[in-house]
This record gives sequence, structure tokens and C-alpha cells, in this order.
Amino acid sequence: MDAVFSWRKTRASDLPECLKLHPAKNGAEIVGNARAMQVWKQIFEMTHATRSGVVEVRWKGKVEIVGFGLAAFVKKSFVESELLNPSPGLNSRIIGSVFSGKSVIAGYQEMRDANTRGDLQQVILDTSWKNGGLDGAQVDEVRILLGRAYQELFSGYNFSRIIFECVDELDLWHIHGHRSFRILDRYEAYRLANPETTWNLDRALGVVTVESMREDPHSIAAGLFHHHQQPQIAFTPSEQELLEVALEGADDAAAAKSLFVSVAAIKRRWAGIFERVAAIRPDLCPPADGARGIQKRQRVLTYVRTHPEELRPFNFGKQQKR
Repeated sequence: MDAVFSWRKTRASDLPECLKLHPAKNGAEIVGNARAMQVWKQIFEMTHATRSGVVEVRWKGKVEIVGFGLAAFVKKSFVESELLNPSPGLNSRIIGSVFSGKSVIAGYQEMRDANTRGDLQQVILDTSWKNGGLDGAQVDEVRILLGRAYQELFSGYNFSRIIFECVDELDLWHIHGHRSFRILDRYEAYRLANPETTWNLDRALGVVTVESMREDPHSIAAGLFHHHQQPQIAFTPSEQELLEVALEGADDAAAAKSLFVSVAAIKRRWAGIFERVAAIRPDLCPPADGARGIQKRQRVLTYVRTHPEELRPFNFGKQQKR
């Protein structure tokens, strides 16, 4: 039987196994491994700003995680500071900031306003795959699925810049194939100023911007920089949450469990969604066409599946309420 690879969203219980794939990206240098694991769980739970996916392989009745990716939207001031003074340990500073209570992860309002301006700043904290046990073609398949997961998880956002740190020569080698992913700094100035540093030599700060993406318009991430469509329907955050889990196939009972509310609350959210859509896009949800609830859901879900901007934080002139 051939190995079958697929991706899904990461669950909190996956994190210990995921972080074993490439320990050099765990960012534990400042706070230690145990505290870093606690912080990764905190970051994972910041669902307004972070998204994550895993790649699994099914082979001979066994299922194993062989790929992992997690990225987070961060404060613009943090990115600008990193670009102004590049130094090794990008992930460790992010982990340390959360642990200290001075998190550089963007808050919901910061994210909403940056998304509205088309000025979102992101850090890719981890993109890893199993080292050993996979042949070259299988590694390529894992990387392709991680790219597909990234595109789906972050489509509809208005990106301005992405930064990341390569932590070894293999990371650097994989970056060479992407014209839009640029190595900004190899930390030469830092090493001259800090000759006693223990950071390994094969580290580098990378960046992707609107300008660099123009050189690679067919990149997986290109649509994230050039999407920039304004949503038409001002869904509330709680309605967006429901629509996202519904897109994954959840029925009302599963949605209620996932969102920690009652089934009655889920039904009220659907009623609010139908009312909102009917007011803005009556062609999608005609108020008096006699369509059943399931038909209305299918119409709305078909629309938001191809208009992911409707599911992202956006400032319509006043703060939305849950």
C-alpha cells in the first residue's frame, strides 16, 4: 500500500509531536524547553492571530505527523525593530515576549486595523518536516501540502510583510528556490559585535514583501499579497467563527462543541447570518423566496468559500461586537 499524505488543522494535543520535528525552531533559548512548550500552547490558542496545519502520512494502518507549520500576525513595531537590528533567535524573542507578559503577537483590534489598511505583519515561526524516513519525493509532497495549507489558512488577509528565520543550511537551501523569499541578513554585523556568540553560523533572517512578491507572481503566497478585496458583509467575529467551522463540515452539534456554546446559540447565529446576508446581498439569500435553512446555508457557504475576506477582521467604521 502506498503512503497517503494529507493535511489538516493542528490540534493543541499535536504540539509536542510537532515541535520534535525541528527542535532548533522551538525558540527555547531564553525561557527553556518546558516554558517554551507552555508558550507555544498559549500562542496556538491566540486564534485571532495564529493559524497552523500539520501533514500526516497514512501507511500500513498507522498515522504519523510528518509536517508542521505555524505562523502568527505580530505587531508592526516588532517587525521594524527586527529588520533594523537583525540578530539570531527570532523565535526565542517571540516566545520570551509572550512568557514575560509583553507579547509581540498582535491583538485582535491591531490585527483588524492592520488588515483593513493592508498592512499585516507576519512571522512564520515554524515550517518543518520529518528528518529521515521520507525519501526526496515524499519530502517534496509534504512541503507542497504545507504550502497548500498555508494558502488556505491565510487566504483573504491583507498582507504587507512576512519575516522568518532560517536556522540551518537545509532551511537556506530550500529558500533558494523561491524568488519572493529573500535572505535579508546573515547576521555578519551581529557576529562582529558579539564574537563570543554561541548561535550557529548557518542562520539568516528572511523576508517576503509586496515588492518581492511581484517578482514571483505564481508563488503560493502571491494571492495573500495581491488579494486586498474589501468584504461586503460585516459578519461579527462570532458569525465568522461559525462560518469557518461550517466550511470544515461541522453540523450544529459539532459547531456548538467546537465553539463552546449551545446548539440554540448556533441556530441564533445562523439566523443572524441569514438576516445580514439578505440585507447586503439579497441575491444570495432572498428574504422571501421560501428557501429552507439548509439551502440558505449552502448558498452562504458557497459564497464565503470563494470570498475568504468575509471571514477576516475588518474595520467597517465601528467596532464589531460579539
